[in-house]
Amino acid sequence: MNKTTQQEEATRFSLDYLHYFLQQEGIVERMVDRKFSQLEPQIDQLIEQKIIQHMQNLSNNK
Repeated sequence: MNKTTQQEEATRFSLDYLHYFLQQEGIVERMVDRKFSQLEPQIDQLIEQKIIQHMQNLSNNK
């Protein structure tokens, strides 16, 4: 069974859109990775502060 021209165009469009979507996904992933690496030191510092505060609260409640 031969594909009609319309079916071939629909298939090509779908594949082109998939390719575009995968490129966009890669761009977003790189942006998120870059932002996370920028924020990672601040996140680590906040976690450390919260641990210290929690430990101090435990000590004060005894």
